[in-house]
Amino acid sequence: MNKLYLSFFLLGLSFGSGPCLASCGPLLISYIAATKKNVIVSIGAYFLFSISRIFAYILLGLSVFLFGQLVSGYIFSSLSRYIFIFAGAFIMLVGLSVAFGKNIAHKFCQGFQGFFLKRDAKTIILFGLFVGITPCLPLLSLLSYIGLVSKSWIDTLRYSFVFGIGTIISPLFILAMLTGLIPKIMSSDNKLYIVFNSACGLILSFLGLRLIMKAF
Repeated sequence: MNKLYLSFFLLGLSFGSGPCLASCGPLLISYIAATKKNVIVSIGAYFLFSISRIFAYILLGLSVFLFGQLVSGYIFSSLSRYIFIFAGAFIMLVGLSVAFGKNIAHKFCQGFQGFFLKRDAKTIILFGLFVGITPCLPLLSLLSYIGLVSKSWIDTLRYSFVFGIGTIISPLFILAMLTGLIPKIMSSDNKLYIVFNSACGLILSFLGLRLIMKAF
C-alpha cells in the first residue's frame, strides 16, 4: 500500500516537471504576467490553480473506479468535445479581455471582465478545473490506472490526491513566482507593460483556440 502511494507521488513529480509543465505552464504564466500580480499573489494563484486541478484529477479517477474504464472512457469521449469547446471559449474570452482591457465597450465583455478578471479566484479555479478535465493522453491513462487498481473509492481519492500533490512540486512554481516580479520590473515603463500585457492576452486567446481545435 505504501509503495503505491510513493509510486503515485513520484509519478506526480515526473508529470509536474514534464507533461503538466508543458500544458499548464503557458496558460498560468501568461495569466499571472498579464494581471499584474506580485510575487506573493502569484504564489497564491499557483496553489489555488493546483488545488482545483487536483480536484479534477480526483473526479476523473473516481469516474473510472465507479463506472469502469470502458464506460467512463465512452462518457468522457462523448463529452470531451463540448468540454474542450467550452474551456477553450472561456480561455479565449479571458485572453481577449486581458489583451484589449479598457478598450472593450460591449456590455457583455465589460460584465465578463468584472465578474472574472476583477475576481481572480474564480478565474484561477476555473483554469485549474479546465486543465484537469482536459488532460493529455499520458495523464488520462494514469488516472484510469488509478481508478482500476483502487479497491475502494477512498483509495481512488487518496491515490489521485497523492499524485496531485506530486504535480504541485514543479518548476512551474518557480516560474509563477518569478513572473510575479514582472510588474515591478516594468513599473517604470507603462507603455512597455501595456504591449507586454496585450501579448500575454493574445497568447491566452491562442491557447483557448487550440483547445477548441482539439474538439474537431
